[in-house]
Amino acid sequence: MGSNLISFQSLKEFRINYIKKQDINLENKLKDLSIQDFSINEDIVKENKFEFNFELKNCKIYSQKSTLRCWLFSCLNLIKNDIAHNLNCNPLVFQISANYLTFYDKLEKSNHAYQVIIDSEYDFKKNRLVDKTQNRYLAEFLQEPVKETGRIEYARALIKKYGIVPEEIMPETYNSSNSAEFIKLFSQKVKRDLFELIEAKEKKENLFKIKRKMLNENFEILCKVLGFPPTFFSYSYLDNNKKKHIINKISPQEFYKKYSSINLDDFVLVGNVPIKNFPYYSRFRKAYSGNIEDKSFIEFINLPQEEFTNLIVTQLKNNLPVCFACENKKYRNKESTILDTRLFDYEKFFGIKDMNKAQALESFDITLKHWMTFRGFQIENGKIIRWKVEDSVGDNQRIHGYYVMNNNFFEKCVFQAWINKKFLSVNQLKILNKKAILFGYNEPI
Repeated sequence: MGSNLISFQSLKEFRINYIKKQDINLENKLKDLSIQDFSINEDIVKENKFEFNFELKNCKIYSQKSTLRCWLFSCLNLIKNDIAHNLNCNPLVFQISANYLTFYDKLEKSNHAYQVIIDSEYDFKKNRLVDKTQNRYLAEFLQEPVKETGRIEYARALIKKYGIVPEEIMPETYNSSNSAEFIKLFSQKVKRDLFELIEAKEKKENLFKIKRKMLNENFEILCKVLGFPPTFFSYSYLDNNKKKHIINKISPQEFYKKYSSINLDDFVLVGNVPIKNFPYYSRFRKAYSGNIEDKSFIEFINLPQEEFTNLIVTQLKNNLPVCFACENKKYRNKESTILDTRLFDYEKFFGIKDMNKAQALESFDITLKHWMTFRGFQIENGKIIRWKVEDSVGDNQRIHGYYVMNNNFFEKCVFQAWINKKFLSVNQLKILNKKAILFGYNEPI
């Protein structure tokens, strides 16, 4: 009968087996290198050339700097060239202010958190604020009610409500670009407010008056840290013919409506998530998600890999960038700027085999971590070989701001993409009318 414990006899056998296979030279090399540097496959690096036979026009590369706003920059990547074209200015120069939208994202997330407390029938006085045994979805949300991460739907909701301004009108500040310290402090303030709302709710006080006071305080904090957001502004710029233009006293909402020909309401989130509780041809919604109250739910329809890929290719061929969400760290080598599941040969050196997409997702070996933008691909004999990916790290990193993504990485690590509804089939459109299946924050996607 076997033992539950590791026996010394087993250890003796392990040692003997290892010594038979031991490679001293490899071990000495590994002592001085990281596992990635030791295991990297240089042939894979050489194979993934920065060459694409379909590419969208180049543009100004954003940098999210030391923040978690990739979702916001991915959305701006979709519309920035369109706006530059409509202004007849250089797309390699024109930028939209991310700080302006960052300001309202924080304010709206705090309002959403307050409203969750006000609307909830959960007994906060009897139970802890975060108690997963009572209400898992609510508890997961309240752990980080105003976190900086977000989804593409959040960016859409912000732009629709608040419009946009050029970068020069509300530029980045130190804390908008280096946000960890500020986010931690702002989160503390909002969480403290939640307890005050719970007490006021118990006493049957005017919760909306209290919430308004809290939001006013948050507005003041955000102004101090991020700057004062304009309600009207004037903007001067040079067009492609070096002619100066002045746009006088325009609101951010008017600026967006006048100079954007892309309707963000035309886009839906499409996914490829092959795990058991996410059946294909279904619609899903994340519980308690959103920044703008009741306007920015995280929703997607789940499709098989081939349909998912075809939609992305179709949108690119129609000269529209594709915002997408992925796992970006597991198979990444920053120095080589390559995304490829074969980049590190762990099986050769350690005997560790990779998991398939479903196994990796179910075990949280890969999770949705980052938003980027597809801007091209290499297709050979009708088959996608690799993808051109725009990141939001500035043009001094990657290959002038771009990754090369092999298609094996795409099929394993890309989970969601924002697709214009006009490219969906009749059957795919029907899924949008299905009742959404709820899922919580504690999911890999």
